[in-house]
Amino acid sequence: MKKLFTLFTYCVLLTTLSFAQKLEVNYQEIIDVNVDELKKNMKVETSGSVSLPKDFYDNMYKSLSEPKDFKLIINDNLSTYKKIEKISNGQGNGGFSMSVSFSGGGNGIVKDLSKKEYSKSANLMDKSYLIKDKLTEYKWQLTRETKKLIGFDVKKATAIIDSTKSLVAWYAPSIAIKDGPGIYNGLPGLILELEIINNSKSEKKSFGNTTIRATEVKEVPDMKPIEKPKEKNVITEKEFEELAKKQMERFKEMRSEGMSKD
Repeated sequence: MKKLFTLFTYCVLLTTLSFAQKLEVNYQEIIDVNVDELKKNMKVETSGSVSLPKDFYDNMYKSLSEPKDFKLIINDNLSTYKKIEKISNGQGNGGFSMSVSFSGGGNGIVKDLSKKEYSKSANLMDKSYLIKDKLTEYKWQLTRETKKLIGFDVKKATAIIDSTKSLVAWYAPSIAIKDGPGIYNGLPGLILELEIINNSKSEKKSFGNTTIRATEVKEVPDMKPIEKPKEKNVITEKEFEELAKKQMERFKEMRSEGMSKD
């Protein structure tokens, strides 16, 4: 009887651990926006008799600063992180809609934790690319500080990205998955809250800190396998940034030539 009970307990435990690797996690991302500096730093050029609406920058601020919802789907070592699009007629922001995400997964990202790499689709000048690169291995500093978050006991960890950006994460050791929102990963538990801190000393920064916080964690035992994107026009993050920079320079040159002819 004792052996039978032990076997039953082991099976239940094994099933629970299996389910724990198949999760849906909802997050909400909030960006601190300085509307005055936004107006100064993000000037939109117009030509001819075209002029911007008076409330253009106010609507831009509302669109950027409103909370945005994301979903992290975890199936063993693969996960996807994507923005949840809301159905809206845009009347609240004067028909204006603009989205910025500092989590690295605004357009959707697929992570393979076993290979420590990520991939995401991108488009440039009507050409589609698959950005594929290695996940950053953050040098997390674990602390003893704890708190409760949506019913989970979480612990605090910090990391420095560079001289202008640092991270404060709260992870749940009870969810033994080294994943988190966007491109962030590598802690001994799922990241349920992340603050991306803008350490720039400039007083003229448009964007302050970004806070990403989990609102729900749900087990999905019968989850379908996650499919990796097809590998076509594969490019690294750095290569894509360089390509985008060159395209922007060409666009400016063409615009300058067109204005000089006028």
